Amino acid sequence: MTPSSGPALEGGKLPPFRLIAAAFVVVYLGYGLNFLAVKVAVETMPAFLFAGSHILLAGLIMMGWRLARGGSLAIPQGGVTRAAQAAFFLFVGGVGLVTLGEKLGLASGAAAMIKASVPLWVAVIEALRPRGEKPTWLIAGGLLLGALGVSLLVLPNLMAGGSSGAALGTWVLLASALLFALGTLEVRHRPPSPDTVANVAWMMVLGGIYLWAIGLATGEAGTLSPSDFTWPVLASFLFLLVVHSLAAFSALNWLLRHLPAAVVTTKFYVSPAIAALAGWLVLGEMIGTGALAGLALILGGVAVVMLGERRRRAEPALKADDADELEG
Repeated sequence: MTPSSGPALEGGKLPPFRLIAAAFVVVYLGYGLNFLAVKVAVETMPAFLFAGSHILLAGLIMMGWRLARGGSLAIPQGGVTRAAQAAFFLFVGGVGLVTLGEKLGLASGAAAMIKASVPLWVAVIEALRPRGEKPTWLIAGGLLLGALGVSLLVLPNLMAGGSSGAALGTWVLLASALLFALGTLEVRHRPPSPDTVANVAWMMVLGGIYLWAIGLATGEAGTLSPSDFTWPVLASFLFLLVVHSLAAFSALNWLLRHLPAAVVTTKFYVSPAIAALAGWLVLGEMIGTGALAGLALILGGVAVVMLGERRRRAEPALKADDADELEG
């Protein structure tokens, strides 16, 4: 999802520290443990039907919550088309392909590390756009650093053989990161409406429908049996629905209203580490020194790119209210 900071922080006084700390815990765990939850679920569940179920239900809950509070889900003319386009990239690419990659055999920690490259893809695609912002030397250096990290992380899996589960899963995750970056820029430059919650609710519902359609078209329904719905699967589903899709998203947007985006972006660095640690502790996934070095280079590249973006946005020629965006 792509929650974005508003043009200004709310109020001049920070909320109590315990609320800020609790929100960060929800964000870190929600965006860090989702890869583990997916890996546990796809041991028995089909990838696209499972992903589509928790995404669609989360979108419907978000819509119901908005309507129950007297809000509106209306978006401007043409907004549904833009939401449908972004939903394909963000949820089929960003969620469905992650689930498929882990189903194929990629470790949850490795999936999280590859997905950590999304901000790098965003910067590259932005630079390639006809009227996009071209990278400064600092941003270019960060992209090079991140590219080295991605190469170090994925090459061992790709060299293992094109037919191996880890190799296929790695290709799928690389495609996922690229598509999610495209969706992020779609929302950034062509948002369905100015209302973040309405945007995400519509995109979740549409994304869930896409995922279900793909699952049904590929015959996933025929592979299901009652024995597939184990307690670990149900627990994973509830985590992805309640903690990842609803609570973490809400906490992230709340933090962006009260803290600078540069502080909230620490989720980019903490979440992959949590995912790798959880995969090791719970599933016994091995973390080699090469993978750790690759992750360090990726996160270092992300940090340098973000520093370059903050410096560029601080230039007088740019709008002061240009919103930072967070990919998740």
